[in-house]
Amino acid sequence: MPIYEFECKKCGHKFERLILPSDDKNPECPQCKDTNVQKLMSAGCNVTLKVPAGYGGGGSCVPRG
Repeated sequence: MPIYEFECKKCGHKFERLILPSDDKNPECPQCKDTNVQKLMSAGCNVTLKVPAGYGGGGSCVPRG
């Protein structure tokens, strides 16, 4: 599931949200609770998972260059 970065147009707070395909409205700003938010463009990241057999994994975000 993609994580998007948003900026609240009312208070300027920037935050990230996991957006599911079933989400049909803008997320609420965690600071002022307004829903007038703008999705921001981000550079993205490369995620590499190194998972030993039978264990959950983690990832690391490395900026694309």
